[in-house]
Amino acid sequence: MAKERIACQYCDLLVEAGVRIAGQKARCPRCGGSLYTCKSDSVNRSLVLVLAGLVLYIPANFFPIFILKTMGNIRYNTLLAGVLEFGNQGLWDIALLVFITSMVVPLIKLLSLLFVLISVYINRHFRGATFCLRWYHNLDEWGMLGVFMLAMLVALTKLDTFARVYIGVGFYSFLGLLLVTKMVATCLDEQYLWERLEELQ
Repeated sequence: MAKERIACQYCDLLVEAGVRIAGQKARCPRCGGSLYTCKSDSVNRSLVLVLAGLVLYIPANFFPIFILKTMGNIRYNTLLAGVLEFGNQGLWDIALLVFITSMVVPLIKLLSLLFVLISVYINRHFRGATFCLRWYHNLDEWGMLGVFMLAMLVALTKLDTFARVYIGVGFYSFLGLLLVTKMVATCLDEQYLWERLEELQ
């Protein structure tokens, strides 16, 4: 049986993959570039973080982010309400972009990764697990939670000049969701998942 080979992303040298040991970093013998890093307990840690992300997803999108008080009027602003407001103003292209990048893509990524992680965790190859992992990887550049968090902070500074602004549960949930997605990216060992899915087929 031929040993698996990994192509160096820097110089394209094909290197035989060795035995994966947690915490081990493999480097290219020609250019010294990083081939992969074996992350310890990747599946368990990623699974916990994905579940936490799914719990935070609902309040982040449907609970008030800001509560505005002006002249006795109280207005609750949620992310979904913001999307609908763009639509009501005829800005359907912006509304669709915000809806896809801040609501649809993060949910698909979390659910896809959950499906893959459960498959690996219980040592059973579910049909579509490979497709879900590929989707998770390809959707990475479409998630713009960080951009929207920055936009929220800018909006908070602007609104504070003419109204009393209170931060709602949705803001903290959105911040938590952003942190969880970044932590998942740090803990996840995609190479290991690909190898396990191949073994389970």
